[in-house]
Amino acid sequence: MRNTVKTILLSMLLTFIFLASALAAEPQDTKNQQIPEVALKAAAAARAARKPLPDVEPRVPRDRAKILGKDGYCIDCHRQETPGIFEEWVLSSHARLGIGCNDCHGAYMSDKDSFLHAGRFHIRTVVSPLRCGRCHKEAIRGFGKTAHAKALTNLEEMQSDDPRYPLIEPYKESGFSECRACHGGRIAIGEDRRPTPATWPNSGAGRINPDKSPGNCAICHGRHRFSAASARQPEACLSCHDGRMYPEAEIYARSLHGLAYRDEGNRRNLERPYFYCDATQNTAPTCALCHFNGAGLGLITIHNPAERLSHLLTHPQTPEREGQSAFRQSMTAVCEQCHAGSVIKRFFTAADEELQRYQTEEVEPALAKFGKLLKKKKGKKREKILADYADFLARTKAYRLNLYMGHPGRTER
Repeated sequence: MRNTVKTILLSMLLTFIFLASALAAEPQDTKNQQIPEVALKAAAAARAARKPLPDVEPRVPRDRAKILGKDGYCIDCHRQETPGIFEEWVLSSHARLGIGCNDCHGAYMSDKDSFLHAGRFHIRTVVSPLRCGRCHKEAIRGFGKTAHAKALTNLEEMQSDDPRYPLIEPYKESGFSECRACHGGRIAIGEDRRPTPATWPNSGAGRINPDKSPGNCAICHGRHRFSAASARQPEACLSCHDGRMYPEAEIYARSLHGLAYRDEGNRRNLERPYFYCDATQNTAPTCALCHFNGAGLGLITIHNPAERLSHLLTHPQTPEREGQSAFRQSMTAVCEQCHAGSVIKRFFTAADEELQRYQTEEVEPALAKFGKLLKKKKGKKREKILADYADFLARTKAYRLNLYMGHPGRTER
């Protein structure tokens, strides 16, 4: 009985070994796998149309760019073709949150400014504030009210009775194309559904995008990294607010505030979240810290600097002092982080009184004089007067700005 059992077990073992050997020796003919003819035709048609086939297995993204789907295809290509753009993006908070190229540049075939890119996806070149507003709703809502967003339309709609009109009139015929580096221009879409070379690249703050929205977030935050720290640096403002007619940045750089900022130790915390980026972390005031950031009691981060400016100091006919206006109260809350309330009050009182005297005794009479001369003179004589008028407006603007942020009494940068 025992021998019979052993014989049966041995026979079963030998049979198993034989079958395993036979299966191992048999070649795997993958070519003869049963693939439906319909699937083969669909694959051939997709290749002919240069459309990507759907992934059968989960796609494994490469290191540092852990994004699936369309964005993954973008990144795999652009990390080789445009490594600078890839490096900017991969260092951004967008990359850390899984926001890729297609989230910003993706478009529908029906969009007028969309085109087929790399034979795979429909994209658009221009990313407008409306696109950013899908996530950054409050920021875009505030930005849309600013003179930054209206930088181009303010030029186009300026009336002839505005004291600044004689300076911009020569540029109206060209559509202010000479001004678009800062003010922006109107982006036109060509027959190829791409921006025309005459209107793109266009980085101005108030450009009019193909979707009709005004503005450009990248002028302050930079493209592809979209860094909050970049926008908090005075250098971000310097790209436009510089030169004889726009002396704000140079006045700041030569002020005591600018001197404090140049201390390297005061730059280290610009990357911190906005609600921590106040005077407890940054003792040197920057443009953004005073005019945008949620610094100061009762304030929140905004994207409209006009909500804190005490005066429209850039306008030749700046209004008289505003006293206890909401603007002044907001700015005072910023100043109180570093200065005593009594000091702030004396500072603004002195600046307000000097501004009123300066406008009444010097600016208004000169504006009236230049206005009459520019109406009477023609040709080269008018050009000479216009040059003198431009110099006058630049000097008076610098004087007003110096009263509040630089060296009172100076008519130069």
